[in-house]
Amino acid sequence: MKIAANTLRNFYVTLLQAVNTPPEEAGMTADALIDADLHGLDTHGALRISPYMKVAKEGRLEPSNIPSLQWNKKAISLVNGNNGWGQPAAVMAVREVINNAKLHGVGAVSIKNTNHIGTCGYYARTIAKNGLLGFVTTNSAPNMPPWGGSEPILGTNPICFSAPAPGGNIVVVDMATSVVAKGKIMLAAAKGESIPEGWALDKNGHTTADPKAALEGYLLPLGGPKGYGLSLFADIFSGVLSGANFGTKVRGMLGENTLPAGVGAFMWAIDIELFGEEDFYERMAELIGMITGAKLAEGIDKIYLPGEIEKRTAEERNRSGIPMSDTILKKLNTVARELGVSTLIED
Repeated sequence: MKIAANTLRNFYVTLLQAVNTPPEEAGMTADALIDADLHGLDTHGALRISPYMKVAKEGRLEPSNIPSLQWNKKAISLVNGNNGWGQPAAVMAVREVINNAKLHGVGAVSIKNTNHIGTCGYYARTIAKNGLLGFVTTNSAPNMPPWGGSEPILGTNPICFSAPAPGGNIVVVDMATSVVAKGKIMLAAAKGESIPEGWALDKNGHTTADPKAALEGYLLPLGGPKGYGLSLFADIFSGVLSGANFGTKVRGMLGENTLPAGVGAFMWAIDIELFGEEDFYERMAELIGMITGAKLAEGIDKIYLPGEIEKRTAEERNRSGIPMSDTILKKLNTVARELGVSTLIED
């Protein structure tokens, strides 16, 4: 089944407003969710609705709260999410970091006291669209051990870089610091599918292909000690620097937690105009030509730039609709019935 993006977005807004989210914040949150659906990042779109609504109804997240700018000191700002939805806080931070970079050449913004912000790439692409080099990271609930450890201390804390490219294009790398994003395991569990060996361990420290056992256990860091180091610094930038929760203090949307998540995030941006905008784009074009013109490996017919496949997916899904599995559709309709609003499409 395929659903038009606008239909699905309006459904998200309806659900968000049903739990007392203000209209503007509902729209921002829905926009981020739909962006993930469109770009094929199904782990951060419709799949998130059920846990989002759960924490909102439980009062661990305050849907009616809106973010605020706590302070600005020249090129640096701090946004307080006030325990509301993470997406509006991140949107405020994006606007602030762009403004800071345009004024000062560089800009940095931290976010504290927020919740899951969605994909970092959504915000990093906005930074790049404004002629800036960007970096976005956030922390998450512990589900990954430090290298050599046997208990989860760090999150799968994503890191994301973005750069403007000739022709209005954007190069963007958005990745978890674990072997695979936790959302992919959540998606497999929702669909009743198995996961590859090597993604995660169960609660007893044994490798598993069962996504439900993996969710009760912990994920493995990307590249062993390298992923551990990246996750650590993502937490330093997102949690320690901002005053947000960090390490085992961050709380997730799953399980029996009763306290706010206290998620943190961090963004920075550099104005390429100060380095010579025209020269930058010429050099980017040259570098891109080197990469895409490289000799192909056997069985490969094209080299893609980071973010290019997702962009093509978004273009296709805007035309033909967003694929929706029966399992996810049933979960969305269940949430709608619980909130007393119209279902998406009868399952």
